[in-house]
Amino acid sequence: MPESSDNRYDAAIGQRIQAIRLQRGLTQQGLAQRAHVSYSSITKVESGHRAATPTLTAACARALRVPVTDLTGQPYFDALKRDQMEELIQPIRHAIANPMLPVGEVSPRDPEAIRADVVYLDEARLRGQYMEIGTIAPALIDELLHLAHTTPEGREREKIHGTLAHTYRMAHAFVYKLGFLDLALLALDRMEQAASLGPDPYLAVVVCHYRSNYFLHHGAYDIGLREIATMEESLTDPVRRGDPRALSLMGTMHLKAAVMHSRRRRPTSTTDVAERIGEARELAGRLADQPDPYGLTFDRPNVEIHATSTKIDLGDVGGAAEHGEQLRLPGGWALNRSGHHHMDMARAYEKLGRPTDALQSLMAAKVAAPVQTRYHPTTRETVLALLRRHRTPSRELSGYARWVGV
Repeated sequence: MPESSDNRYDAAIGQRIQAIRLQRGLTQQGLAQRAHVSYSSITKVESGHRAATPTLTAACARALRVPVTDLTGQPYFDALKRDQMEELIQPIRHAIANPMLPVGEVSPRDPEAIRADVVYLDEARLRGQYMEIGTIAPALIDELLHLAHTTPEGREREKIHGTLAHTYRMAHAFVYKLGFLDLALLALDRMEQAASLGPDPYLAVVVCHYRSNYFLHHGAYDIGLREIATMEESLTDPVRRGDPRALSLMGTMHLKAAVMHSRRRRPTSTTDVAERIGEARELAGRLADQPDPYGLTFDRPNVEIHATSTKIDLGDVGGAAEHGEQLRLPGGWALNRSGHHHMDMARAYEKLGRPTDALQSLMAAKVAAPVQTRYHPTTRETVLALLRRHRTPSRELSGYARWVGV
């Protein structure tokens, strides 16, 4: 990696882009052409005068033919060691990699007791408490695999596979938030395999919801939109019948498609995003804030959070800040989603030259969902951008930078 004028900024995505670009023998203009982004964006990001957006990062990773994590620097192993999270990775890696075969001598508990633990982990996920998942999920997977192989065919065995699918979902949430994106993708494959043997056909849509994040990270927007379209087609009839589960999942698909369109940046993107957000608003209104049956937080506040984030991706940063400032998130609402919103607001404020507001939003994200915030590349890029604005950073900003690990 090239020498930096200030070694505090070694974690910047721009430096990684520059290093790999030079290894490929590409000029900045050549990379800009391959990535279909502006030359000025490349120069400003590489020089540290602009934070790398998720869209630009994905575009450069695709153009340089490297995983996006090569540019973000994920997983952040130093932070994992400090948080004593590293020791949780290998057990959950083994549990996910296991091709759904029983492991060793395990005496599974009653299935209802295991289901209660999975519900507890899902609640921990919504609160942003991911260490609980890393600690508990591997043993749950082992128990469920034994039950799946020893329970006679029938309704109970189907229910066990359904519970196993949700447990793989928890495992996915843990490794995804820590930046192990390929391992997270394997967890989704396991979830899909278990769900196909379970009683709930809608779980395939839940898998699509999470897999679309992988496509977003890697800039594979067309693939993601094609899978979303397939899921939407499967939901058409149950939506027409008014099935609340289908209504909620269709709304979730609209939100995912909106984000895909906002980062795809085509001439029709603004219209496409507006249509998708509008459809999601209509469905959220029809559900009247009924609890999301799949814990995907599809409701009116989450629709407006997506409206804010897509405005940022489309370049309407001022509109995003104005829209986001008007949101009032309900008490007791999903802290992982609240954390994302605060990170988005920090990103908007930094771009608008409002560093105090940006830092306050980062602080709010830390309070809402500390693990998610600490391990998210957007947090690091925003902090690095704020550091560059100040020759002598404030005590608060310096302390936050140390907490993040930059």
